[in-house]
Amino acid sequence: MRTICIFCASGKEYIAPFASKTDELVSYCSANNISIIYGGAKVGLMGYVADSCHKMNVPITGIITEQIVAHELQHENVSPMHITNDMHSRKKMMYDLSDAFIVLPGSIGTLDEFFEVLCWSKIHIHEKAIGVLNIDGYYDKLIEFIEEKVAQKLMDADILNYFEIDSDVLNLLNKMRQWERPTHSNLTTEREKLKK
Repeated sequence: MRTICIFCASGKEYIAPFASKTDELVSYCSANNISIIYGGAKVGLMGYVADSCHKMNVPITGIITEQIVAHELQHENVSPMHITNDMHSRKKMMYDLSDAFIVLPGSIGTLDEFFEVLCWSKIHIHEKAIGVLNIDGYYDKLIEFIEEKVAQKLMDADILNYFEIDSDVLNLLNKMRQWERPTHSNLTTEREKLKK
């Protein structure tokens, strides 16, 4: 993993509980010559990630939309900063430029990005590691939801094998380095069901 894409909150409040683990993640990237891709904003945890990268001399690339730039929310000290026409182009560029993905605490945008890269992995569009940094149990309820959908047979039982989750930065990164995407895709499973 040479470049990691970080998904996280753009909301201005409730950053402090996640600052320490975020700094630890950026420090790991600094020590291991890993660069970061993120959504380009200066607000919320996104802005904190960028500021932390600057303090620790971690290369960071921002990818942001024209709409967000129009609201003057882009981080002025991030370079390069790519400006896209829309959210679809923004996310596609973030995904294409990254070797792996880490999900920090966030809101609907973060969940959208997480589930999109998870879906793409599940149907074998990519084979990049996905990690969820579950700081202070932030994503416990989300995992419970996924487990419930598995129990209801609305999600395949192997969905939890398509990403790693941990509350410890080093443990999460080690899991991601060792992760291998399951060889049996969801598309293959559905095709085989139809044959029965």
